[in-house]
Amino acid sequence: MPSKNEVRLQKFMAECGVASRRKSEELIEMGKVKVNGHVAHIGDKINPKKDLVTVRGKKINKVDRM
Repeated sequence: MPSKNEVRLQKFMAECGVASRRKSEELIEMGKVKVNGHVAHIGDKINPKKDLVTVRGKKINKVDRM
């Protein structure tokens, strides 16, 4: 059963300021994005509180905005 905390990977990347959703999809297609050490695929969903997302080997985090 999918968790309500899950979000689409490209949306998470866009919210983190990595790239737009479309550019994030391109990075995913090129194999430059990993989730928990595994190459990501378009349509993958992640739990931002539990999953480790890296782009070109660098960890990305969501910045809390007040």
